[in-house]
Amino acid sequence: MKGEATKKFEELTKKLDRMKRRVNDLMTEIQHRSAENVEIEKIEAMVAEMDRMYSLAEDLQWSYEELLNEDDLATNVHEWNAFHYAVVDTRATFHVYKEKIMKSSKTETAERKAAGEEGKDVCSLRIPKWQLTPFDGDIMQFGAFWDQFQASVHSRTDLNDIEKFICLRSNLKGPALEVISGFSITASNYPEAVKTLRERFDRTDLIIQHHIIQLAELKKLTEPSPTGLRKLYDKLMLHFRALRAMGKDPINGQLTTDEIFLALSQRAMPSELNKKWEEFSESNASISANLESFLEFVRKQIDIEEKVTFTKGTKSTGVERGPTTLHGNRSKGIPGKYTTTALQIRTQERTRCLLCQKFHDISVCTQFLASDVEERWRIAKRLGLCHSCLKKGHRKIECGASRKTAAGETTIHDLLKRKDAGDEKIDEKTEENITKVCLKMSMDKRDGSSSYSNGSLQISRAVICAENGIKRTANCILDSGAQRSFVRKEVVESLGLNRPKEHITISSFNQRNEHRKLMLVELRLKGVDNDNFCVINTLCVSHLCGIVPPNPMMEEHDHLKGLKLADQFPRGEVEIDLLIGIDHYYDIVLNEIKRMDTSKPTAVKTIFECKCECNIIKKFWELEALGTEIRNEFEVSDVLERFKNEVRFDGERYVVKLPWKSPEVQIPNNYEQAERRLQQLEKRLINNDERAKEYDEVIKNYIDRGWIEETDERDGIPGKTWYLPHHAVYRDDKTTTRCRIVFDASAKYHGTSLNDFLDPRPPLQNQILDILIRF
Repeated sequence: MKGEATKKFEELTKKLDRMKRRVNDLMTEIQHRSAENVEIEKIEAMVAEMDRMYSLAEDLQWSYEELLNEDDLATNVHEWNAFHYAVVDTRATFHVYKEKIMKSSKTETAERKAAGEEGKDVCSLRIPKWQLTPFDGDIMQFGAFWDQFQASVHSRTDLNDIEKFICLRSNLKGPALEVISGFSITASNYPEAVKTLRERFDRTDLIIQHHIIQLAELKKLTEPSPTGLRKLYDKLMLHFRALRAMGKDPINGQLTTDEIFLALSQRAMPSELNKKWEEFSESNASISANLESFLEFVRKQIDIEEKVTFTKGTKSTGVERGPTTLHGNRSKGIPGKYTTTALQIRTQERTRCLLCQKFHDISVCTQFLASDVEERWRIAKRLGLCHSCLKKGHRKIECGASRKTAAGETTIHDLLKRKDAGDEKIDEKTEENITKVCLKMSMDKRDGSSSYSNGSLQISRAVICAENGIKRTANCILDSGAQRSFVRKEVVESLGLNRPKEHITISSFNQRNEHRKLMLVELRLKGVDNDNFCVINTLCVSHLCGIVPPNPMMEEHDHLKGLKLADQFPRGEVEIDLLIGIDHYYDIVLNEIKRMDTSKPTAVKTIFECKCECNIIKKFWELEALGTEIRNEFEVSDVLERFKNEVRFDGERYVVKLPWKSPEVQIPNNYEQAERRLQQLEKRLINNDERAKEYDEVIKNYIDRGWIEETDERDGIPGKTWYLPHHAVYRDDKTTTRCRIVFDASAKYHGTSLNDFLDPRPPLQNQILDILIRF
């Protein structure tokens, strides 16, 4: 490391010396040419090049000083100051020469006018090529640009307005050029163009506020050093000189405390309020823009907002309002009718991720989840995200969706929490969210036996060999429809394996994407009766699937005789230990296939021996889905049969009992939960008499119709009674029934809900795979 630092120091020294020599050569040439009265354009170009070289040398000098010790630093700074003053002297020599030339030019013009030559065409004068930095619309740079332009072009008497206008346009770009792009190049338009440009960008008040805010935001120097103090001093003097140039010298008292506190107050206010203040001050020129008038304006705005907020709670006076969404939020769309499908679909606004620009929230972005905690903090700071909800546009202390600690402090988002002792508990809790592979097996409707012709899966037996020498025989299912391979947690623990975890996203039918933090384990597999092996990477989950039904006898299939099969035929019920996805599917499956017709099993050669499969694989999309349970036909038929037997007509309507999953169901008594929900509702309505009255009317109507009844915890059959929690929903856009009661059958009590005990029946929508096949 010491050798690298020495090498870097030597390279920096060489670069700085070369840059200084170049600047010295330019200074010598400028001094020489100024004495010989060379054309001013050539000398001006050399001065611009000298300034550029000096800027580069100054950057190198800062880096060079950081590598010096305290003894060498003082000597080096003294040498640099001498070099700096030489550059300043050269600039002064050039400006003296320039003023001399300008004065000489004015004298010649006056003499020509006196001699009667003023009638000659002024356009015959040659316009010098002024080396101005083009102005791009930055208000902070306009003062310097205009002073240079005024000195070099605007104040010159030997140029007419058309020539000045051409010079002005050639030194503008971007928004600044667009401001005067509508003016044609004529002598009469030049003063108007200058006036428009200065009105737009010569904003002294904004520049003063900018310098005040920059001074207030200067960071405290934590580790004092000559270099750090020098940089801080230069920053301070930069702002002080700029303020002095605008007549607001803070040292002489020209910058008042009123102006300072006005700038700081505006900085703390929302941008919308600052916009209103600018409009107010522009339209009322008689009112001075000071701290007193600004605070009075803010007070009036607060009064207006409070009045508007208060009147929002009053009753509607018949004015038609826009439609509301299903969640009670006001929508901006065209009013229309709600359909049954719309009531069953939860819609969400599509938001674009600020990191990858795709349509999802950043909290589920795979790129964000793949980063470590420190990198997520850097991303959140770079994108300006709230540390509590990961949304843009507000700070953590202003977050309305944030959670509070017992001390009232706002908590940070879970994805931004740094590693601590509690992380292991969080990881274990995450793994409890079971990833399932649900297998559908057809059952005979008469005796409930499994049918092989409709239920064979790609199951093999293999031996898992751990690095510590422990071996275990496992039941594997080969699944070309899964992107990754999975292994049961119990198998990993029995082998004594422990590996780091990674974030993954699990996608499945009928379910949103789920994010897990799972252990990545490397397994070595071999055949039960051979030594062929392969190494696969699997993700550890708590559970893969339920019990796989037994295999049938194979004697009737002559084409499979003599083959060594990877699974046992026949065998009893087994549990799947390992799911091998497409990432390792072709590491195991070979090219050799032995088949008869579609009604017979097909044997596929693998490194574990042959595995059998049949035409059920073409229905694999219906049989397997991560996180989705697919009910079998026997259960559906049973529910349908009970429904037909229990439905009856009472003279007005059809009545049917609740479709319990099992007649012997035992549900807990949730009287406490329903009572607590009612008490919460009463607290919300106690401050709104109008809504409380509407709620009371709806409840009385339900009682009169016999839909509900008053009860207490002593009523009902034990294990068969469930009290439905409810809440009131109000629709301000309705003119008749503004209140309706929503009964919550999905409310959890001790980890279960009423819906958990009821059969949801099979989905009535068409299967997406069937729809796609039609194309």
